[in-house]
Amino acid sequence: MDADGRLVLKSLAVLAFATVLCCAPVRSDSSTEKIFESASAALRKGDYAAAEVGFRKVLQAEPRNIGAMSNLGVVYSRTLRYARAIEIYKRALRLSPREQGVLLNLGLVYLKQDDYGRAKPYFERLHRMDPKNAQAANLLATCLVYGGEPAGAFEVLKPLMEGTPDPATLYLLGVAYSRSGQAEAGEQIFAKLLTNGSTKAQASFLLGQAYYDSARFEEAEQAFKSALKVDAHFPGAHRELGKVYISLRRSEEAEKELRAALDQDGEDTSAIYFLGALYVQNGEYRKSVPLLEQAHKVIPDSWSAAYYLGKAKLKMNQARNAVPLLEEAAELNPDEPSVFYLLATGLKALGRNQEAKAALKRVSELHATSLEAEKKALRDANVVGTR
Repeated sequence: MDADGRLVLKSLAVLAFATVLCCAPVRSDSSTEKIFESASAALRKGDYAAAEVGFRKVLQAEPRNIGAMSNLGVVYSRTLRYARAIEIYKRALRLSPREQGVLLNLGLVYLKQDDYGRAKPYFERLHRMDPKNAQAANLLATCLVYGGEPAGAFEVLKPLMEGTPDPATLYLLGVAYSRSGQAEAGEQIFAKLLTNGSTKAQASFLLGQAYYDSARFEEAEQAFKSALKVDAHFPGAHRELGKVYISLRRSEEAEKELRAALDQDGEDTSAIYFLGALYVQNGEYRKSVPLLEQAHKVIPDSWSAAYYLGKAKLKMNQARNAVPLLEEAAELNPDEPSVFYLLATGLKALGRNQEAKAALKRVSELHATSLEAEKKALRDANVVGTR
């Protein structure tokens, strides 16, 4: 599966659930306070529908209630409605620009979508407010490491190395060295990770993620296997091993591991998505549809879930059902040629020829843009023969 097909939920150790900000209502209206407290209790229990209704009622009565905005953002984030979470968090920040919990949560929403550039400014602000805060430093370093600035992470992470650094800090520093071309230094950090106070399973799991993110899939396989050897039920290890096997094009083993992940946690959205996408890639469209429908329902902002579900339905000669999904994927990711190519195919099957031509034109435009970007990169690198 290519990088574009990866689910937006990244299982880095530094990513935690969004912080619940149980602030009191702005005014002392007893009925509003009761609604707020009831919605907060629903949020803590995971009853997101009830929590959403409650916080919306609070905001109808008190439009400037930061606590209700923050908690409503948590509801949206946990139900993977990222666009709505971003909107409500930004609304809260316009009223209270230094609200640390909101800054954290907004940065996390972007980070969960691998949008490191947009996440970075919020973690930078948190880091400036409290340079000793390890969580803020690790999150900022994550943006730097995976956002193409790994060397910039050294200054952020090295102060955390005093004493006994946590595994996430060691992991990020090791990846930063590796991505900066300092492989030996990275290996030394990873060795320290294995002797850290964390469990062997946790250390092996983090190593596996480091290798996976560096496209060192054979080493990632061994690391995840080591984690499972120590703890056969280590959370996420079967799923991540399944993703490794997808990258290695070992479909049977990938299916086995993803099935094991779902046996362990039937609501593991990432495992559901990857298994469904694997079936699509293997041409097993009927098996893919229930999984991808479930993933699409849980992560409506994911273009790739809509894309693979649309592709499956198109291959099953259900163009009428496929086209809306592919249109949704195109809206969410207007720069992916494969989306527009399948969309054109579906539109043509429905007799919508002019729209099909427009979609194919977009494919050509995207390929031309990609080619020009490649040529520019070659010119910038002084490669002879580029025009």
